[in-house]
Amino acid sequence: MSKVIEAVLRRLTKYEIARIVGARALQLSFGAPPLIDLSKLNIKKDPVIIALIELYEGVLPITTCRVLPSGRRECKPVGELVPESREFIRRTLESWGIHP
Repeated sequence: MSKVIEAVLRRLTKYEIARIVGARALQLSFGAPPLIDLSKLNIKKDPVIIALIELYEGVLPITTCRVLPSGRRECKPVGELVPESREFIRRTLESWGIHP
């Protein structure tokens, strides 16, 4: 496998982040309990922001599956992919005026 593909497989794409945050925000809007302590955060209770912070902190019990160019399917827990994507998520939160 090429080094470029290996580098991409170690992080979440912006499309995967959007899909994960959207799915988790929907769960939160239907009453799912947050996986982070909201009392420590100085934010309004917006499900999208909460979901993005949960993703940033790597606490979401979600697995993402990808089909590789070889046709093989690879499934990984999101928590394993967050460290490489953390900077992108942090910049997104900061652009919204939230400092994790």
